Parts: sequence; structure tokens; C-alpha cells
Amino acid sequence: MQQNLCRARAEAEEHRDRENRRNNVILYNITESKEAKADDRNKQDATFCMQLFNSMQGGVSEEDMTQVFRLGKRPDPDNPSIAPRPITVHFASYGIKNLVMESLYKLKNVDKKFKGINIAHDMTVNERLECRNLVAEAKQKEAEDSSGEYLYRVRGTPWKMRIVQIKVRHRTLVKTV
Repeated sequence: MQQNLCRARAEAEEHRDRENRRNNVILYNITESKEAKADDRNKQDATFCMQLFNSMQGGVSEEDMTQVFRLGKRPDPDNPSIAPRPITVHFASYGIKNLVMESLYKLKNVDKKFKGINIAHDMTVNERLECRNLVAEAKQKEAEDSSGEYLYRVRGTPWKMRIVQIKVRHRTLVKTV
């Protein structure tokens, strides 16, 4: 009985966490501002995010982004070898987030300053762990596939991820080991 109660509490907490992250995206590889004040750095991050979403023609306005902030502790500005911290963007509604996520294919045609930026769903700890396990399983399946006709990739929303088998169209694909 006690185990069932603990499991139910953990599931409820996971569900609440997922709902809190539902309208969020995380942006990676965005250089950090060198401004001294945190407010100025945050304003520059929000401006950069608006420029990115507008270049993707995502239909996002400033009112749609309720909060923009960097994750983690600010690194020493004198040490540029550390990767920039990711940015979390909270949107006002799930529909706006969907517009952004559906426009991700447009990232390949954006300005040079936006190249190399990755955008992902904000996942819970359990969802990240499940995703990591599925990616490892997909890599193992691909390594075991001796024909080389298929690629195995993880696809789906964070709460419904699955491994998808994709047939390779061209034989020019070269695997690197």
C-alpha cells in the first residue's frame, strides 16, 4: 500500500512538472552577452530570441514570450572555452510553442548569426533519461543492422518518444566510426 502511494505521488509530481514545462523551449549555442548587469544581459537574450523567431517566421510577438532566462551559473567571462549556457523561453500558450516547433525546418535558411542554434522541448528529468536510453538503443540497432539500408532515429514528443526505422534512399551515405 505504501509503495502504491509513493508511486502515485511520483507520477503526480512528474505530471505537474511536465505541465509546468509544456509551454517552454530551450535554445542552445547562443553566445552570452558581456554586459555587467543581469537585466541588460536578459534583455539582450530576449531581443536575440525575438530576432531568431522572426527570422524563422514563427509568428511570435514580444507578448507571447512571458519569460526568457539562462540556465545555470554564469561562467567566468575571462574563460571563453566554456560552452554558453542554454536559454529557456516560456511562451504564453502551447499554441505559440507549437508554431515555433513547427517552424524549426526554417532554421537552415536563416541568417549566419543564427547558424548552429538548436531548439528543443523542455523535458523533465525522467523524459531526458528515457530519451538518452532510446538514443542508445537506436545506435545499437543501427550498429547491428549489417545491411546498412536503415537508419534508426528517436522521434516524437517528449512524453511519447519512440524509435523510428528510416530507409536510406541514397547509397552515398557514409557511416563514420
